[in-house]
Amino acid sequence: MSPHMRVRFDQELAALQEQVLLLGSRAGEAVAHSVQALLDGDTELAREVIANDLVINDLRYAIEKSCYAMLAQEQPVAGDMRRIVAALTMVNDLERIGDHGKKIARICLRMDGTPRPFPFGDVARLSELALTMLDRAMRSLVAHDVVEARAVCVADDQVDALYKQMFNVALSHMLESSRAIAAGTYLIQVAHELERVGDRATNVAERLIYATTGELVDLNI
Repeated sequence: MSPHMRVRFDQELAALQEQVLLLGSRAGEAVAHSVQALLDGDTELAREVIANDLVINDLRYAIEKSCYAMLAQEQPVAGDMRRIVAALTMVNDLERIGDHGKKIARICLRMDGTPRPFPFGDVARLSELALTMLDRAMRSLVAHDVVEARAVCVADDQVDALYKQMFNVALSHMLESSRAIAAGTYLIQVAHELERVGDRATNVAERLIYATTGELVDLNI
């Protein structure tokens, strides 16, 4: 690859990373806004999250097209190819994070008017943990920071533990009172979607490790 082509290709790689970061930001916003809508009972905000999912989907497909074009036209080797292949996998997980936000927004709409005989406070905490993982995964991508990426994967244990705790608490309320069954069922569904956000943030971090080192790891256990 000539020096001129190298400069142009590096610019394309930088633009690709910026698009991946943008997708991560919008997916994270979808989750944050859907949780806010749920906790506030804001059905209008929930509908906005659902409508904006189309933008996330379009961005994901645009990034995929860019990746395929770079693979076909530039014929990258070694580290360059790993970065492109990793980006293809990352955007799938990031788009799915947006889907989890959309699902929570739909749960918010279904819950409209449903009594909440017990507090939903742990939803905010679980959301914070999962979205912090996503933010850290995105920052590790910017810095090509393998140590931080591995730390993201370790942090998933906290998300899993809180999810299990929320499941058990909701189930306990449901067993104690039939009035809590509807709300408890919705809470478990929301907690599951947030737990999956943590899993997908882990996937993103794993792909950063691959792109940087060539090592394929499975730390989502």
